[in-house]
Amino acid sequence: MIRLEFFKDVEIFQGLNHEQLAEIIKCGEEEEYQPETRLFAKGEKAGYLWIVRQGQVDLRFDFPGLASSEENTISSIPEAGAFGWSSIVPPNKYRLSGYSSGAGCKLIKIERENLLKLFEKDPDIGYVVMSNLATLVGARFHSLQEEAARRRGQDIMGGW
Repeated sequence: MIRLEFFKDVEIFQGLNHEQLAEIIKCGEEEEYQPETRLFAKGEKAGYLWIVRQGQVDLRFDFPGLASSEENTISSIPEAGAFGWSSIVPPNKYRLSGYSSGAGCKLIKIERENLLKLFEKDPDIGYVVMSNLATLVGARFHSLQEEAARRRGQDIMGGW
């Protein structure tokens, strides 16, 4: 059972009241995944917004024709983190592949269609979620920039 108290800590739902969170909970279902289970692949139709209930999820850039590897991890999503934003942003295709990591994880899946219907029914929910999403995507992009700059700095210094 998905508890309201947990949803208060989910980054993408910050700022929603109890009634709004209860409506979102109705759209979700919790599932458990074994370690290294592929949740979705890059390019697949994005049907769910995902929330990490327990454990961690790795988002990877998988190369065509090669086995997935932890070395291809672009971002790791911790507990109460959201991912799969492609489900609510056109063209609704996942940009990376998602894998359960560590000892496995428990995830909450929120079906795209149900979430969009809720946004139509209560535009305030949609506004808060999309505003939080923009902040989240911006922060992740900034982290990737910093990581790329750090790695580039190591490459330059390593060549001296």
